[in-house]
Amino acid sequence: MNRKFVLTVIAMVGILAGASVWAQQRRTHDLIMKDVQATYANLKKNLDANNTAGAVDDVAKLQGLFKETEAFWAPLNTQDAVNFAKSAQEDAGAVAAAVKANDMKKAQESYATVRENCAGCHFSHREEGGKGFSIKP
Repeated sequence: MNRKFVLTVIAMVGILAGASVWAQQRRTHDLIMKDVQATYANLKKNLDANNTAGAVDDVAKLQGLFKETEAFWAPLNTQDAVNFAKSAQEDAGAVAAAVKANDMKKAQESYATVRENCAGCHFSHREEGGKGFSIKP
């Protein structure tokens, strides 16, 4: 009886853990973009305030979000969107490198190139409808 209970608990924990991982991997594009927008705005505040630690944290989060964006677009065979996401990751890395080198001018320039990647993808793959924005693969 005890063994059966323990095995049931282990199975339930495994199912819940698997469901949690699946849910995290399957976030909608809208949720990813909302996180990008908030983190990108926060990065600007940290760069303007010369807050190195905050900027480095924001850049790391952005790189992860752009990686998640890349993973979203890859199965849709939308190579330009994948490339925009990859370039945004690289440009975010350039922001981090500049911040760590205490070159805030270069960090601001790299910050702007991240925005250019975002704008390029939005121009190509976002359309406004009656209920807000939607994506177009």
